[in-house]
Amino acid sequence: MNLLFVAMVILMLFIYGGLTYYIGYRGLQFFIASGVNFSIVGYWIVIWLIAFSFIIARVGDRWLSNSLSHLLEIIGGYWMGIMTYLIMLLFLGELVLLFNKKFQFIPKDLMHHPKLAITMGLTVISLVLIIVSYGWWSARNLEIVRYEVQLDKEVETLQEVNIVMLSDLHLGRFVNRNQLEKIVEEISSLSPDLIVMPGDIIDDRVDTFVEQNMMEVFHKLNPPLGIYASMGNHEYIGGQVEEAEKYFIKSGINVVRDQHVKIANAFYLVGREDKAYERFIGSPRKSLEEILLDVDRGLPIIMLDHQPVDIDEAGAAGVDIQLSGHTHRGQLFPFRIFTRKIFMVDWGYEKIGNTHVIVTSGAGTWGPPMRVGHSSEIVHVKVRF
Repeated sequence: MNLLFVAMVILMLFIYGGLTYYIGYRGLQFFIASGVNFSIVGYWIVIWLIAFSFIIARVGDRWLSNSLSHLLEIIGGYWMGIMTYLIMLLFLGELVLLFNKKFQFIPKDLMHHPKLAITMGLTVISLVLIIVSYGWWSARNLEIVRYEVQLDKEVETLQEVNIVMLSDLHLGRFVNRNQLEKIVEEISSLSPDLIVMPGDIIDDRVDTFVEQNMMEVFHKLNPPLGIYASMGNHEYIGGQVEEAEKYFIKSGINVVRDQHVKIANAFYLVGREDKAYERFIGSPRKSLEEILLDVDRGLPIIMLDHQPVDIDEAGAAGVDIQLSGHTHRGQLFPFRIFTRKIFMVDWGYEKIGNTHVIVTSGAGTWGPPMRVGHSSEIVHVKVRF
């Protein structure tokens, strides 16, 4: 398995390096055609440094100064988004040139005009800047997505509960305290009874979360039924899951890890360890049957599971509502085509058997601090019993 992982990493780096070289080569053609004087060696050094800055920042985070690591991560994060759309537009241009060789719909004198490369280059750069700017704006302007769920279970103490789901915040250098304060303000306006957070609250490490005292921001929330969270894969990626749990608790967040709690004597809330637990810890997470061993199945069961997986297991165990995130809805167009293939439900609401499944695209971003094709979101679920 380790050899397979190493082989996959090498293959991905090879592909990434090839795409970076292609972008750099086309950029070099553009600058030469524009008559710009520069060092070609220096140009390639800058290209490769930008391309690998995100990886350098993440791998070298413990050894680099905080300011340098922060700068590299910002450069790398934006580059990932810029690179995505540069590749798309450049490949589209290659297709146009390929078809033109066969059908000759562009006159030969225009094809060989010295200003064509400059015009095409400026067009690509302009389009990418427009897309990235829109993506930056879209990531910071939250949508409230509303669902209503009717459960065929009677509860004596409650008729309905207003739940706000907040997933995939990825709090850190990109989604910082200022952004969190805006999110908390939006949540407060919804007057929720219960706030749930199915994972990826932090972006790998707790350092920025603690440095910016984001615990204080969470204390502005005071829903009557509390705030509950399960762990996501990013809590494990940074190797600080126990420390993350400690600071979440200091924030007033109840962390539920492969266990259940009974709320208001009306329903059960289950929090599952993320599926990544098995990879990082080396042992399987508890089965739902183990977690629900002493649960009264006559009461509603609402479950937090970061990744929208094992939905059949949830249905078989009697889970009424599964709340998940993780997919980011692809985050950048057109990557949702992959999340749709990977997950049974990659975004939105779907009833599968007797289980209501709701998957959110998340309130934050990972990698590129942008969303193209949709906005960041807070989910408001009205559950009627």
